[in-house]
Amino acid sequence: MISGGLRADSRSTAISALKQKGYYLLYVEQENKLLMILRQSRGFGYRVSTKEKAIFTHQLATLLSAGVRLTTALNALSKQTENKYLTLVIKQLQNDIEQSSSLSEAMEKHPKIFPRAYTAIVGAAEESGSLSETLSTLSNQLKAQVAVNRQIKTALVYPIFLLVVSAAVVGILTTFVIPKFIELFVNVKQTLPLPTKILVAATNFLKEFWWVLIFGIIGAVCFVLTALRDERIKLYLDRLLLKLPVIGYLNQKLQLARFTRTLGSLLNGGVKIIQAVNITKGITTNIAFSKEITNIEEAILKGSSLAKVIAQQRYFSEIAANIIAVGEETGTLPEMLLEVTNMYDQECEAAINSMTSLLGPLMIVVLGAIIGFVVMAILLPIFQTSTMVG
Repeated sequence: MISGGLRADSRSTAISALKQKGYYLLYVEQENKLLMILRQSRGFGYRVSTKEKAIFTHQLATLLSAGVRLTTALNALSKQTENKYLTLVIKQLQNDIEQSSSLSEAMEKHPKIFPRAYTAIVGAAEESGSLSETLSTLSNQLKAQVAVNRQIKTALVYPIFLLVVSAAVVGILTTFVIPKFIELFVNVKQTLPLPTKILVAATNFLKEFWWVLIFGIIGAVCFVLTALRDERIKLYLDRLLLKLPVIGYLNQKLQLARFTRTLGSLLNGGVKIIQAVNITKGITTNIAFSKEITNIEEAILKGSSLAKVIAQQRYFSEIAANIIAVGEETGTLPEMLLEVTNMYDQECEAAINSMTSLLGPLMIVVLGAIIGFVVMAILLPIFQTSTMVG
């Protein structure tokens, strides 16, 4: 006895599809809508990381290059994959292929796992008969993306740790320590200095109106999320994110590396340049950078070369344009684009290291300033009292 899931337009279609496979049907039930919503979301375990996708792509490429049939390879991978959701997706891919779908068509039904750029590369590889080689290249690109993401996460661990420690220290001081001193100062009926008054007011506010702070944060988050739906506001913020010191530079290099990596992979997989440039617009969430890609697409449609139009864009460097020009002249554009990607990856690594070296000391200074202010606000009244007594 076996059980599983099948995507179909109706119950009768699902039953017919199962019977055509030779199964004797015992029980069929439509998937619960709540479970379907959860499955389509990224939470509750229904998520496939870039690392897991890279491993799947590499393993599939290895099996295909060894001469294993596609459906057999997918069946083997479905038994080895630890991610249960990915296992279900692989089984669905196998079912769709057994029903005469191509691999790219089957993957298009799962856009959150296999984005448009991925399926376009796979589709072009199927037409050219180079699926295993293309999947191997895709896995290498995904591994490079995983490495960059890991560097960014590692760089943010220390600043986030310091931020959490700062919040914990301030919380402990305002909850347990400062109220004791406030009670002492009130009993003495001493005129408090300005820093102490500020600290007392802040402590009383947090003690009495902590719920206002929570609702204020929630309201601010909702306001920002609502404002980001306005394209003009999002465009302004996206442009700002590309111009900020350090963070803007890193964001630029990340966007550029993602663009050149995707475009190089698409061209290497046999996708035409106009379609490839159009697909790359879907890989970025930054509207300002997406408009740059739109300008590139329009210029190429008018007959301009890729290198020439890239040299006219705001965020691309002259070195990148020169490398791409060499690729166009020698017929090695995909390879040159991937060389540009390697260059941007190195610049991303340098920017991440710079950001790490700046954020750590900055957070220490902020933490020291907060604790120093609290200590000063507590000690000043004590010194005043000692002077009065003396």
